[in-house]
Amino acid sequence: MATVIGVYATAALAASTGLVADARINSPVRRLAHDVYTGDLAQNDAVSLGKFDWDTILDPALSIVEFTDFGTSVTLDIGDVTYPTALCVDLDIATAAGTANPLRSVSIADRRKPLWSMLGYASLAAAKAVGARCELLASFKDANPASGTLGWTLYGSAQ
Repeated sequence: MATVIGVYATAALAASTGLVADARINSPVRRLAHDVYTGDLAQNDAVSLGKFDWDTILDPALSIVEFTDFGTSVTLDIGDVTYPTALCVDLDIATAAGTANPLRSVSIADRRKPLWSMLGYASLAAAKAVGARCELLASFKDANPASGTLGWTLYGSAQ
């Protein structure tokens, strides 16, 4: 029997080995957003991380947010306008500069789902009722942040 290394299996290989074929094999992972914001913000201000198709699947292994120390008690949430904490909630950006996974609040089982599902919408149609595309927002919470820098790189694939 052949040794299969990797995540993807063709339908024929899946049938003969019991592996699960992955329908996303033809959707390469690409850098979807890469930017930096530097400035002075107020509590509850939000920075747009970009607009994406609702069926985009973000790559949890490659995507990252980077931050400087924004001051005492400041946290960061990542989500959309309806579910502002769905992807990341209460990320401590006050203690020191660092990096984090922007999907850190999403369960491992849900990290390969499309954005509309990861965010908490019941259906793609429900998500599209909010807007044609999904705008991801990073919101500064719990205190008035000092001046700082927030960077992000989001990788994923359109479906």
